[in-house]
Amino acid sequence: MNKRQFLQGALGVAGSALLPAGIHAMTPAPSTSNPDWTLGWRSARPGPLPRTQMSVEGDLPQELHGSLYRNGPALTQRNGVNYRHWFDGDGMIQHFELGADAAYHTGRYVQTHKYQREQAAGRFLYSAAGTELADSEPAGNNDTANVANISVLPWNGELLALWEGGSAYRLDLKTLETLGRKDWRDDLKHMPFSAHPLLEADGTMWNFGSAPYSGRNGKLIIYKATPQKGMVAVQAVDLPMAGYQHSFAMTERYLVFYFGPHLFERGGKTFVDSFHWAGDRSSKVLIVDKNDLTAQRWFEAPTGFVFHCAHAYEQGSQIVAQVCTYATADIMQVAMVDLMHSTGTATYPDYPRAVFSELRLDLNSGQVRSTSTDVLMEFPGIDSRLADAPATVYGVGHSDPASAAWSDSVIGIDPESGKVDRYAFPEHHIVEEPLFVAGARAGHDWLVGTFLDFGREQTGIYVLRANDIAAGPVTMARMNRTVPLGFHGCFVAA
Repeated sequence: MNKRQFLQGALGVAGSALLPAGIHAMTPAPSTSNPDWTLGWRSARPGPLPRTQMSVEGDLPQELHGSLYRNGPALTQRNGVNYRHWFDGDGMIQHFELGADAAYHTGRYVQTHKYQREQAAGRFLYSAAGTELADSEPAGNNDTANVANISVLPWNGELLALWEGGSAYRLDLKTLETLGRKDWRDDLKHMPFSAHPLLEADGTMWNFGSAPYSGRNGKLIIYKATPQKGMVAVQAVDLPMAGYQHSFAMTERYLVFYFGPHLFERGGKTFVDSFHWAGDRSSKVLIVDKNDLTAQRWFEAPTGFVFHCAHAYEQGSQIVAQVCTYATADIMQVAMVDLMHSTGTATYPDYPRAVFSELRLDLNSGQVRSTSTDVLMEFPGIDSRLADAPATVYGVGHSDPASAAWSDSVIGIDPESGKVDRYAFPEHHIVEEPLFVAGARAGHDWLVGTFLDFGREQTGIYVLRANDIAAGPVTMARMNRTVPLGFHGCFVAA
């Protein structure tokens, strides 16, 4: 594998009360006179957010005593210059410490090369994934402008802050101190490494790196690592089209990659601007044998754009893959720019939403059967104990399918029965990704996530019963400060 072709990085191309009965019994607290939903995309201050105690209503289940970590773009403005795309901001890790009697929050920026240099300079120095700076310094490699702002993963006693264009960063689980860049091997330094690794029950990690700018039609790099040996396998795959790739799924035997026709072409001012939507072309699905990474098979699928794969499992001669599908790539090209430019009480940008969809790939015939639902869903997840079996998929959605408003609901969908379990939060709430946490007893599993109440200018945590979402939160914690909305998180038990 020629490392140099992967290092022509993407950035180098042109407190309220909640009664135990649930939130339905809640007495609304006063809101600000003109609630501002853009609080969720407002730049946080440079430097750490001091530890603060949160108000807690309801009992926090024993299984949720521990740490909830979330990552997302937080520093989007410096010295009068504003980033134009949600992907661009420097990553801040939000740490929620949850215990029997109290909950605390602190936040700390990942001390990337970029963040440290720009802190010292007092201004942005590098163009970002979706923002071109007129006086940008050149990007020497994929990590020069690494913002480490998409997700987090506990790995070998550390916390990895993950981007997708370059390396992960290592953090201390307790203090959030940045320990340095994660270099798996000398020949893999600065390589793209996605923000969506998948873990097997024995701790084996699978991941990929997307390099749509490499070669004729782009390349995919597949990684396999173990806690004991580190990186144990790397495989480069030549692609039939340079489609955008953000996440993947896996079964017991296979890795599953979905490529929509959102195609990279050199010449754009930024990485994001270099993509265009080719709606007249089909999507493609790649299946890779986990026991032989050179055994690869391509399937043709209906046109769509996917950020997040929800789940995959094997069923006879078929691979069932569930994804959150958009009709176009406007979410990436338009909406994530509009979010950063909206001010005050302006209308939330209107754009197509993702729907829960299922692909059945027949390994015998090579055919694909696609089914789309009318369930709006993003940021999906499952009970990891059901990694290769049908499972309820949890995510965020919308209380009014006809509305283009922010995600205000948590959803669970049973793909086999079609049953949807849903809870809609009160007005002025934006909810983030629910994480599944297994309970000590059957039927006592939990969903934990974060929310922004922009009416009361509070950030908080919700806990729902995984098997009865509609009953509403059993626990809520709030603090009288807001933090920027992020992308992905993880929970680590005490």
